[in-house]
Amino acid sequence: MSLSLTRRLWWALPVVLLPLLLMAWTSLQGWRAGNQLEKAAIMRQWNAAPDDALLARLSARERNEVIRPEDRHADFLRQIDRVEEDQGALQLRQVLAGLGYWLAFATLLVGIGTWLKIRLDAWRARRSQAFLEQRLAHSWHVLGRCLVGYTSLLVGALGLSLLYELSWGWSNFKDAGISVLIVVVPMVSMIGVGLVMVRRLRQQWSWLEMPSSSFLGRTLDEARASALWAWVRTLAEQVGAPVPDHLVVGLDQSFFVTSMRVVLQPSGQILEGRTLYLPLTCLCALSQVETAAIIGHELGHFSSRDTERGSELAARFSLMCAHYSSLGGAAGPPPWLERPALWMAGNFLQQFERAVQHWRRAQELVADRAGARLVGPRLFSQALLRVIALDEALQRMLVAHRGDNLIHAWLEYLRHDRLILDEQALQQSLPHPFDSHPPTALRLRQQNVTLDQDLLTAATRVPSETDRRWFERLLGAQTCETQLKPEGTP
Repeated sequence: MSLSLTRRLWWALPVVLLPLLLMAWTSLQGWRAGNQLEKAAIMRQWNAAPDDALLARLSARERNEVIRPEDRHADFLRQIDRVEEDQGALQLRQVLAGLGYWLAFATLLVGIGTWLKIRLDAWRARRSQAFLEQRLAHSWHVLGRCLVGYTSLLVGALGLSLLYELSWGWSNFKDAGISVLIVVVPMVSMIGVGLVMVRRLRQQWSWLEMPSSSFLGRTLDEARASALWAWVRTLAEQVGAPVPDHLVVGLDQSFFVTSMRVVLQPSGQILEGRTLYLPLTCLCALSQVETAAIIGHELGHFSSRDTERGSELAARFSLMCAHYSSLGGAAGPPPWLERPALWMAGNFLQQFERAVQHWRRAQELVADRAGARLVGPRLFSQALLRVIALDEALQRMLVAHRGDNLIHAWLEYLRHDRLILDEQALQQSLPHPFDSHPPTALRLRQQNVTLDQDLLTAATRVPSETDRRWFERLLGAQTCETQLKPEGTP
């Protein structure tokens, strides 16, 4: 979401520039209509009582340069008759120009007010986690209403200006009034763009209902995996966290917990309540103690009761980002009339992203301490590094793997290809579907653990037979590949 200062200013410019241009244009329109009425009034006064002081209030064309002094009286009468014939339209155009000006002025106020509210709400969100969690969705929907209002006012001001020009063209059709099309055609195009933008904003800015997430996996009920449930229950008691309602084992994610609705694939099973997701790709490569450290971290979210709010917050924010991405419409630079709404929505997400990352990362560091309490800071750090190394290796293996038996290929890969941990990996964050993890190097510093060669060697070791089999023995299963295959797969 980060943009250079120049680009941010370039995108912010239309928020104030478009209303200011419309204010200037409608002011000119009002002057054009008023000037004709004023000139007609002066000409009437001069015809009634010729006075050079009255002529001085007219332009040079009306005084001497085009009209001969001896023909001035007759010419003034012709111009007065013409204005009187068009007086109703002129007065209407004055009203249209005045209304257009004030609509443009209201647009300017709404734009500035929306920007100030974004900054204020984001500032409050960075200072208060409760405000962020309670007001994020509300602020987003208030922003949607503001953007609809801003764009509607802008389109309204353009529409009134368009009616003015059409009225002028009709009144002056015989005197090259067709030239008004030079102004009318671009205005019609801009109004069309604005109306489409208003429709998209109204349709896509629907209330953000609590979303669900879909993952590949299957549940492990307590009757079939009683030893695993007992072990997780013991870990939860040590951390001081509630026991998860569901244990899910799968292939497409790392360890995580969530309290939002989960839809399992391919079975379509819906899980409500607290869910702990266990990745089979890690369960066959970590030791049981390392796995306990990672699960302890995840259960730490439950113990601080932030996962109900944090998962929903992260999911809603992701949905907001998806809404924003869909607003742009066609590829390429958006029309200028769309840019104010797009800039303000993007600015909202940019400002609130800082608050979301700040509080979610703070919660991750708290959860790290829960995992470290179970096994000690050094062993927790070892487990953390190993999960990172496994994730990097899994990405490389998936690029090369073309078969169906993923777990078999994964185990073979780990036997023959050593895990790698470098400085770049330490600056990255663990992938997670909901939370915002801090960089790994920061997490190690928070644990007061020094990254030495012994720690790196332990974290990148080739999985032992015990590493590969402890989870199977805990389940009482013959092989992970056959017993933990997701339901509905061959």
